Amino acid sequence: MQRHPALPASSTISGIGTHLQRLGIAGRAAQTLGVEYADSFKKGFDDLGGTWRALAAARSPAEIQAIQTAFRNRAGERAAARFAAVGDVMLSLTAPLLRPKTAASGPTRPGPAH
Repeated sequence: MQRHPALPASSTISGIGTHLQRLGIAGRAAQTLGVEYADSFKKGFDDLGGTWRALAAARSPAEIQAIQTAFRNRAGERAAARFAAVGDVMLSLTAPLLRPKTAASGPTRPGPAH
């Protein structure tokens, strides 16, 4: 692919592709995280509705306490699963974002002359 003759041959213009690629990677990661959180919150709200129905039908303080304890345990398990998924996405995001620029990805700026 040849450069348009009206564009200057600076490394700023030629290096924009790397930034756009990294922005695309970050956008896909944000979308994945959004889907993960939305799914987790939906499950949490569904579980909360079931817990409210169980609490309304409870007949003793011990039964109420058991229902609440079970709900807290399920909520904790959902949070742990969500945090693990977020950690996986963040780890997969760091590799392409922090990868050093290769010689094939474009010209580099010359260092200071000695």
